[in-house]
Amino acid sequence: VPAYLPHRTPLISLNTAKKVLKKSGRPFVRWNTDFGVKEQTQWWYILKKGPWSVDDVKSKKKRWMIRQGKKNFHVRPMTFDEVVEKCPHVAKLASERYQGKSEVEDEHILLKKVQSAKQIPGIVEYIGCFSDDVLVSYSENYIQDNAVWLSVIRHDPDFLNKYSSYGLMDGILDYYLNVKKVQYVLDGSRSIHHRTGFQDHLENVFSFQREYSRISIVYSKYFGGLVRLIYPFRGGLYNLQSKWVNSFLDNVCAVIRQENIRRLCEEGTVGH
Repeated sequence: VPAYLPHRTPLISLNTAKKVLKKSGRPFVRWNTDFGVKEQTQWWYILKKGPWSVDDVKSKKKRWMIRQGKKNFHVRPMTFDEVVEKCPHVAKLASERYQGKSEVEDEHILLKKVQSAKQIPGIVEYIGCFSDDVLVSYSENYIQDNAVWLSVIRHDPDFLNKYSSYGLMDGILDYYLNVKKVQYVLDGSRSIHHRTGFQDHLENVFSFQREYSRISIVYSKYFGGLVRLIYPFRGGLYNLQSKWVNSFLDNVCAVIRQENIRRLCEEGTVGH
């Protein structure tokens, strides 16, 4: 996947994609085209444009939950030293909450990320949600051309009942959309892998919207053959996945869903 936010993804030719695929040794390469297309395609990104105000939240109950999060916690940018010191503990607690359904970075990976971020200032920022001096949630954010991608969000489960997740998201949106005035805050592309309702939550509560695009994929010879072989059995695989927690099966189903979306984008099928 190109290391670009979607509005900055350059035009990529089929020949270029094939060269990248061969050099990388990966089973496939994927990129987006036509970001912001008006048609409702089957591929989209979830993002929020500014300004941000709690008063714009439609649900009275959700407005109260956000305000409780603002009352109970304070949100601010973190220094890299704070990230190294405090984030691994929250990530560890978050991994216990996911119970094997999602990989969570360990202390070594976080340290490598911070070391890399220090070499290229202004590209990666961390926003923390604090109870007094205790970090309870954080987000890892990538900045490019006046837009922000929320790459990673982690929560200590013990503080969620005090609405720490609502407080963190409110602080993120206020900081980037109201203070920094970025073009948009991005959660990422349509979820095809994780068993989560987080994107629905962002749409329903924080008024994130779908920005439609199209997906392009080039497979290696053998992996592409495998995808074509398995694709007709996707219904049975999805049914099995709904009943069985297994990371390998999750990966297989994600690849097949991705292929299904690619075909629908080529056909011009409207998304839902």
